[in-house]
Amino acid sequence: MNIGKFFWYLQRYSALYFLFFLGYLEYLYWSDQLAFELVTSNLALKVSLSLFIILACMHGFVGLWTVGTDYFTKRTLGFISPRLGSYGDLIRNIYEGFFVLLGIAIVILYFLIIWS
Repeated sequence: MNIGKFFWYLQRYSALYFLFFLGYLEYLYWSDQLAFELVTSNLALKVSLSLFIILACMHGFVGLWTVGTDYFTKRTLGFISPRLGSYGDLIRNIYEGFFVLLGIAIVILYFLIIWS
């Protein structure tokens, strides 16, 4: 399977997971069962919330990666300035690297909150 196809499936199936998981959280909320204590004490909820966080970061990265590969290229930046166009790959790599690091920081932060 090529990387583009993998990202396409990741985006679609993670969105389905979000739909079902958020529906479950909505059910817990309206039945007055949702509380921080439930989240920190229920292993199944902690695991599913952790999966939600990981998938949300990956889902967001795929969207941002698509924007980066569409707009931060030599060709598209070259329309603004030929000199800027020569830095297209570098700008895209910095852009992607920033969001990878941000995603890792978010996952670590949420794991510290959920699992501690």
